[in-house]
Amino acid sequence: MGRLAETRGIVEGIVDKGYIKYGVNTGFGLLSRVVVENDKLVDLQYNIVRSHCAGVGEALSLEATRRMLALRINVLAKAYSGCSPDLVEHMVRMFNKDCLPYIPAQGTVGASGDLAPLAHLAQGAIGEGKMWSPSTGWGDALEVLAANGITPYQMKAKDGLSSINGTQFICAVGAEAL
Repeated sequence: MGRLAETRGIVEGIVDKGYIKYGVNTGFGLLSRVVVENDKLVDLQYNIVRSHCAGVGEALSLEATRRMLALRINVLAKAYSGCSPDLVEHMVRMFNKDCLPYIPAQGTVGASGDLAPLAHLAQGAIGEGKMWSPSTGWGDALEVLAANGITPYQMKAKDGLSSINGTQFICAVGAEAL
């Protein structure tokens, strides 16, 4: 966790010193030149997750969802994203308890990143959307997390963007084909 804390410190330094950095304290895409005030940075992270929960269709298999969660943990643990170590620890708790968010099987473009599927993964981590666990079956994510002794993750600056930026959906599905 040392490297995670180190890179997280860089993100916190950017915020504390008032530097402007894409995805930390700016909008995204066409709004990248809009500076977001410090008291709105957490809202920004929740909103990027919620706005990208645009997948459709049947649920991804539980096996593929578990692979996707494992792959996301692996990537975040490499400490390149600046996410909070707490986010990684939270996802590990979800993995260990088999708390698997509902991931619609359609909604990614792959080459540009798996924004929608990863947003659904993050949505479950914050206690929103649907989730499955062996002890509860499918249910409201907040209730499934609670039944497994897990509280919803509380986003911090950059955690939302870090959560949805990657290709773990396509990797999880592709691994099944191998």
